Amino acid sequence: MVEISEVMEEEVVETTTNNNNNNNDNNNVAVAVEVESRSQERLADADEIEAALLAHITRPSAQMHLKNLITKLRKEGKALQRVAASTNNSASTASDGTSTAATAAAATTTAGSNDSAPVATTKQPAAPSTPIVTKPIIITSSTTNKYQTFPTHYFDCGPYNSPLVTIYIPLPDIGTHDKSKISCHFTSTSFDLIVTDFSNKSYRLLNDNLEKEIDVTNSKYVIKPHKIIIKLGKVKGEYGSYDHWTELTSKKKKTKDTKSKDDPTAGIMDLMKDMYENGDDNMKKMIGETMYKQRTGQLGKDGGGMPGMGDMGLGDMDF
Repeated sequence: MVEISEVMEEEVVETTTNNNNNNNDNNNVAVAVEVESRSQERLADADEIEAALLAHITRPSAQMHLKNLITKLRKEGKALQRVAASTNNSASTASDGTSTAATAAAATTTAGSNDSAPVATTKQPAAPSTPIVTKPIIITSSTTNKYQTFPTHYFDCGPYNSPLVTIYIPLPDIGTHDKSKISCHFTSTSFDLIVTDFSNKSYRLLNDNLEKEIDVTNSKYVIKPHKIIIKLGKVKGEYGSYDHWTELTSKKKKTKDTKSKDDPTAGIMDLMKDMYENGDDNMKKMIGETMYKQRTGQLGKDGGGMPGMGDMGLGDMDF
């Protein structure tokens, strides 16, 4: 015989175990749904950015940054999909295990109730339920962290007529980091070094206003055990020697001056504008008189204006 108290105790243990497992399953399903939703958001963002913006961007550097953003969003979306799938599998496995345990317990109870001998039975303690430990899911992504500046970096302009200038970026143990997470993009006027997911941080060193233009084909970066070295190829000047650098960054923001190549007077016009903007009152007065007399056809007739400068093609200047 099976005592009533024994059957009730087994039912209480089984009910408690099932409730705990059901709660864990519900938590896992809720987490999986939320993660899947975040995944779809990031994939949709990547598709919309690519369709709406990428075709309208003309600058190569801007296209590169936009493509990097799209790639990162898609990687993050796929990673979230894998997390959701893993969570669903865990919930399904736990549910299958609970069903199997409940079936075995029911079979044992039935067999005991049908056994007629002996009358006096030894009470067996109920098997303790095995708790299901659900570890918290931590979602990490490099795109959620903003880039930090490197702790420090050093510039070496090199000796005269050397073919390279060098930037040293110390970073302990960087040599052990995944090389696919270290990149450096070069253009004729810039370099962009990015290190992602290194000791839970992402770093970036961008300079798009170099003192001189660089030779992209001779520029490279080298990863050492505790530092990154960027080598920028110098461009040869008018007389065959390499440009001489004194600073890494130009003191003035560069602008592409294609007009000066097509129009020989464009450079003079820019010079005169600079003289007018930065000169004293006398300089501004002389330039103003020169411009007025040039426009009225009086320049050079009475010796006024700025001596020896003539017209210089300044008729179209507007101060």
